Parts: sequence; C-alpha cells; structure tokens
Amino acid sequence: MQLELRHLRTLRAIADQGSVTKAAAALGVSQPALTAQLRRIERLLGGAVFTRDHRGVAATAFGEFVLARARVVLAGVDDLLAAGPDELAGKQIRAGSFEHPVVVPLVDRLAAALPEARITLQTEHFVRVLVDMVANGRLDVALVADYPDHELRPNPSFGMGVVAVEPVFVAVPASHPLAVREELELADLASEPWVVPPSDGMGWPEHLLEACERAGFAPRARYQLVEAGVRRELIGSGHAVSACQAHYEPGERVAVLPLRGDPLWMRQVLIWRPSLAAHAPALLEAARAAHASVARRSPAYAAWLGSRGGQVGEHDGLGGRPL
Repeated sequence: MQLELRHLRTLRAIADQGSVTKAAAALGVSQPALTAQLRRIERLLGGAVFTRDHRGVAATAFGEFVLARARVVLAGVDDLLAAGPDELAGKQIRAGSFEHPVVVPLVDRLAAALPEARITLQTEHFVRVLVDMVANGRLDVALVADYPDHELRPNPSFGMGVVAVEPVFVAVPASHPLAVREELELADLASEPWVVPPSDGMGWPEHLLEACERAGFAPRARYQLVEAGVRRELIGSGHAVSACQAHYEPGERVAVLPLRGDPLWMRQVLIWRPSLAAHAPALLEAARAAHASVARRSPAYAAWLGSRGGQVGEHDGLGGRPL
C-alpha cells in the first residue's frame, strides 16, 4: 500500500470534522469503513495521527506534523484541479465574507486593485465555513472575523492579514430609556431580552457570553436567529436588544451605542490561498481602504473613534485593545 492523495483527504476530513463519525458522513462512507481506512493509513505512516475519546479526535504531535504537510500538498493539488483558463490567467477571484457593510466596497476595491479579475462573492453567517473553503481551495480570498481568546491561528493552507480591530457595540430600541445615553455598561442590559445568533464557529456569541459572565449576568437569549432584517425589526419594535458591529446602521427605531470600557471586541481578518500570495499586499490594502470608507460613514463608530483619538483605518488596533 502506498500513500495516495485520497488518504491525505481522509486525514484532512477527520481533522476538520473533529470526529470519525462526522467525517464518514461528510465523505459518504460508513464509520467502520473509515475507521479501518484510518488504521491502514496510520500503519503506513508509522504512527498515530489522532487520539480518540468520547468527544471525538485530536491530532497527536506527529499528526500535527502530517496534517500541516498534507494541507499544503492538497491545497496545491486542489489549485491544479480547480484551475480553468480564466483562473490560470489570474482573471477569476472567488471571494467570501461574513455579513458586514464593508463587503460591497471591498468587492469594488478588489476589482480596482485587480482590474483583470472577475470577482465572485459568497457570504456566510457561519464564518468557519469561509475559513475551511479557503483552506480547501473553494474560495480564493475571504473576509472573516474572530474574537479575543478565539483567534484564528496561522495555517499553511492560507495566508492571513489583519484588516481592523474594532469594538462591538449594542443596538437597543430607540424608545428605550437607555437609548438617550452616550454609552452603556454591559450590565445595564442584564434584564433585557437579547437576540443572540447561533455560533459562527469563530468565537461568536461565545465572546459575548464570556463578557456577560464577567459582568455578572447571563443574557436572556430569547431570540436565536441570523436574519438581519428580522433582528432589526425585533429591536425596533422594542422586543429585544442585541450586540452589533460598530458600523451597524442606526435608524428612527434603533439606537446604536458603545459600551463603557469596551468589553467586546472583534477582529476582521483577510485570508487568501497561497497562490494569491503575490497579490496579498493589494488585497489587504483594498480591504483596509474599504473598512475605512465604511467607518467614516458610521455616526456611532466615528464618534467612538473621535472620543479615543483614533484614526479610521488603523488596522493594528484602532486605538483599542489589539487581539
């Protein structure tokens, strides 16, 4: 038996899924068959790639060594297999992003930075999906977010650069008594019903829950949803409050306020396939310029920056706490 690409894909699937059972479902094989294949691969490699317990699998030190090299090999092979005439000529850029007002200006600036490229865009709430798609060669570049104590780590499968570090604000009904304040304590919202989304796989809402715990309460997560329109309607109708991005648009029925002491932070990170490394400076410049243009138009964010002497577009901290 010789080591083949399918064996590397099997190892990558198990690592990405975190369990043999989930990997078997993703690969369309039975769990016993995948377990047997994993044993054969480990015998071939001469050591255990994973340890197993009731929670799933974790890579051994040897496994981390194998997986790092497997991902590099597979990224290169996937580039080769996915390449068409346009992509080989540098004319197709598959972009992805989480929901953020910077997305449209980012696409505009990518098009300006790479005028020969044909830009496509995919958005996802589950940000981990975007990371996996870049790592697996299904996207070329993606704007993702992470949070303190949940930072995205460097990976041989993609390059990465920080676009901005910024606070997370809160959105409350404009009719709420708290809406007239310049800023709020997180604990001021302890008794309010919250809109809390399902996990994005990158640390949200876990970062929110951890900050609330430090503030002495657990948010009453009455509504769990990802739809932006429904969330705004719930807030505007007085049914809930929500954490929101610093750029979140206020309105007649929604007030956007910073939090005293800035207990919540997020980091915007641009990641790209290794084959785009030569374009990385232009991609990062485009993303940072897009972020700055959006920040300038946001009243709450611009006021927050002004109060702290920050400059819009300072990607290394924005006058706040770097991750």
